[in-house]
Amino acid sequence: MEWQLIIWIASLLFMIFFAGVEMAFFSASRLSIELKRKQGSLTGRLVGKFVDTPAIFWGTSVIGYITALTIFVLQTSEVLIPFWVRIGIDSRFWQIVFEIVFNTLIVLIFVEFIPRAVFRANSTSLLSSLAVIINFFMWLLYPITAALFRLSNWILKYVFNVRLDKNKSPFARNDLQFMFRDSRQTQREETSTHLLENAQELANIKIRQSMVPRKEIVAIEINSPVEALAEKFIDTKRSRIIVYESNIDNILGFVHELDLFKKPADIDSILIPIIAVPESMTAVGLINKFSKESKSIAWVVDEFGGTAGVITMEDLLEELFGEIWDEYDTQLFVEKRISEDEYIFSGRLELDYIEKKYGFYFINVGESETLSGYIINFYETIPAQKERIIIGDFEFDILAVSDTRIEMVKMKKLK
Repeated sequence: MEWQLIIWIASLLFMIFFAGVEMAFFSASRLSIELKRKQGSLTGRLVGKFVDTPAIFWGTSVIGYITALTIFVLQTSEVLIPFWVRIGIDSRFWQIVFEIVFNTLIVLIFVEFIPRAVFRANSTSLLSSLAVIINFFMWLLYPITAALFRLSNWILKYVFNVRLDKNKSPFARNDLQFMFRDSRQTQREETSTHLLENAQELANIKIRQSMVPRKEIVAIEINSPVEALAEKFIDTKRSRIIVYESNIDNILGFVHELDLFKKPADIDSILIPIIAVPESMTAVGLINKFSKESKSIAWVVDEFGGTAGVITMEDLLEELFGEIWDEYDTQLFVEKRISEDEYIFSGRLELDYIEKKYGFYFINVGESETLSGYIINFYETIPAQKERIIIGDFEFDILAVSDTRIEMVKMKKLK
């Protein structure tokens, strides 16, 4: 009986494993996977292999899951024999009914609900951690997987006249959520493809290509009075200013404009340290460093230890998403009143600014900071050009959009 219990527990664990990795695979960030692959690590290459052969991966997980489920159900009858003897149930009918209910509850709770939720929440990290084990099972079950796919393709081709792309992922259970999406999905897929192509290039991009060069850095000497710092914020309209000691080759950190509300006695009291990185570092390397150290700006030094420039997370993201406005950009936002109740606004204008200047009140703002983000969060996607959206007391006509945001909008205050 002990070995039957061991087999029963082992089959349960295998079900959890195969159900979990399937969920992790379909939930993992493709962008993160491409970045890991470009880093060249073993797990990165293996996870990249899974993405390149989704049919084999999916087939392996399904075969492993069904095999483990079959063994689990068969062993349940053997494991429960002492239980039937102890409580005195001899009717095979009631034993089968109990086993069905018991197996259903165990599978739903301990295989479907809990593990899938855990694997979905930590999809990319778990997929990487288990990559070697997954690859072993793909190799072990490949003959069965390949044979079943050939048989399935033959039946589909000659019986149902359906031809499948072998490199396209088969239909999975969690793909049901995509069935009712409208035609905007195609546009989003094209955008995702563009982002992944850019992400693949990040491993080859040196940060010197994206940084703000030395001559364009706006900085202030640490011993300067706080009043001079405030004036520089006003003149430059930037949210962060670099701080150095003696000369620009000795950068100490930066200050944020919001810290001026603390009424500091000197600049040193609100100084935020800055990390130093070589200009030869890759964009991928710096993104990882920013993530690990919870930073968003770095001091770029040249081979002689001098200042080559500064770089922010926004600069790196521009390599993926295109132009992103930050404190080193000089683009002016459009805000124009065209009638008593109608306005033309840039999508990147901040909601707080619009409310304070024009006396408006936007409902259900949530975490939105810009007008573009506010509309997108309400609409749950980037609306198409010329679409009209009503939110509370305002009517928005979308005048211009890009792949990642609303660029221009006409806003009307409803009576």
